[in-house]
Amino acid sequence: MGLMDALGIGMRGLNAAQTSIDVTGQNISNANTEGYSRKRVSQSADVVANATFGQVGLGVNVNEIDRIRNTFLDRQTWEQNGDLGYNTQVDSAYTRLESILKEPSDDGLASKLNAFWASWQDLANNPGDLSAREAVKASATTMIDTFNSVYKQIEGYGLSMNNPLIQTAKTVNDLTSQIYTLNEKIAGVETRPGENANDTRDQRDLLVRKLSTYVDVQTLEDANGRCIITSGGNLLVGPSEAVQIETYGVERTLSDGTKASDLRLRFSGSFRPFEPRSGELKGIMDSRSKILSGYMEDLNALAGSIVKTVNDVHVNGYNLNKASGTYFFDPSKTKAGDMALSASIKADASNIAAAEGGKITDVAAFIPAGGLPATGSLLDLKATNPSYRDLVQGSIKVTLADGSVLAEGAGKDYVVDYEKGTINFVNYARYSAGNAITVKVSFNTTGYSGNGNGQNALAIAGMRLKNTMVKDNDGKYTQSINGFYSATIGKLGIEKNQNSSQKDTKEFLIAQMDSEQSSISGVSLDEEMTNMIKYENSYKASARYISTISSMMDVLLALGQ
Repeated sequence: MGLMDALGIGMRGLNAAQTSIDVTGQNISNANTEGYSRKRVSQSADVVANATFGQVGLGVNVNEIDRIRNTFLDRQTWEQNGDLGYNTQVDSAYTRLESILKEPSDDGLASKLNAFWASWQDLANNPGDLSAREAVKASATTMIDTFNSVYKQIEGYGLSMNNPLIQTAKTVNDLTSQIYTLNEKIAGVETRPGENANDTRDQRDLLVRKLSTYVDVQTLEDANGRCIITSGGNLLVGPSEAVQIETYGVERTLSDGTKASDLRLRFSGSFRPFEPRSGELKGIMDSRSKILSGYMEDLNALAGSIVKTVNDVHVNGYNLNKASGTYFFDPSKTKAGDMALSASIKADASNIAAAEGGKITDVAAFIPAGGLPATGSLLDLKATNPSYRDLVQGSIKVTLADGSVLAEGAGKDYVVDYEKGTINFVNYARYSAGNAITVKVSFNTTGYSGNGNGQNALAIAGMRLKNTMVKDNDGKYTQSINGFYSATIGKLGIEKNQNSSQKDTKEFLIAQMDSEQSSISGVSLDEEMTNMIKYENSYKASARYISTISSMMDVLLALGQ
């Protein structure tokens, strides 16, 4: 090996030391940069074959600059990050539900339910007292208002999720576009032999991590270094494009009758539905479509059971007007969002039936002899059957021979006195005396038992303890109204605690993996300072070696003169 080869060894040593110092400086400068992975210079001995000595060293080669990072840990972190994003959104939904339901508190539905049942008990103790009926009406109104308010608040909260869904979808599109751009930069650099796009890869990994917060990500790297990303089995970032997602509305009718849109996700252009398997997007969608809707269904079931249970008992009882067959709740409104008192109870609290009644019997249609009575005469139903004096309120239906149904009420076709069991026909401009008519009625098998009877109110008060909800496999009811609501609140607490526990676990796992990744890829200033001294000494030694070889060459040149 000649002096020129020796000089080359020195130059390679200088270059290697200089490159190592540059990389060390880069590491130190980015010690606090988010997502930065420390770099390391990969070196190898440069040798050449020699017939006499075998291999002769020609110094050092800088092979490449490596990025020190555990990609397996990255993928594990991205997976846990998606679960954490999901749990975070779900936790917000549970927290909001708890704030809406306000249990346990005096403002909660449980308190209003208890007050409602207690008011019936008080009425049973004072059945002839109109003020006790007013108290029942007031407690029922308060309970109904609470049902309506709670339901509509949950419904409104679900609609408010449209905006974060839109914003999160835009964020996902922005991240996938940036990742695609970085893919192209990486592929452009790494197609050149021996070059690694280390810092660009760091930037891309940081974006993928952010993306994993919003959707589940599965990654695969192609031969050119591009990161191919799929989510929910669908391509998000491919070799030639970043696939965009968008929101679209599905119309539904709200409890107040208005129309609204629930937003969902699909891919732009193809319009294929997009359903991520984890992340904040799935958390938002599941919170609305599963969690909120599930508790809204429970509230509807509760309201429906109360309406049916109370009405079934109330319709058989007698009110202060000696009438039976009235409903306490509007039977057509059985959901939490539209639950309401019946028109008769709204109009007059004396229509609340506290007295015991009998069984309601439907009478087959009959044709009164003589047809329509003459003007000024009444059709006396009890003359046909004495039981018809206990008519069920609103049960009369009169039909003409041509099938026309007459209308009941003042200013219409006829007026009924349900206490006396008579019909007064008032619209002789539409029909005439003697016309054949068909009459249908319903009556109570037990007559009015007096104002002092509170057995019907007592029966309604007892419905709080009767199992009227949730059937088992044999078709038997297993829960009372109050028990069902208590179970619903208990379920909310359990589900929230379970989700919070999962959220805490994910945060702990991510912190553990970040710590492990930091020990691998993080910059240690102490280590870098040590390396700097080492590379500085290498640089000085190489420079001294070159100086020595240069002196030797000067001696040889002087001898040749």
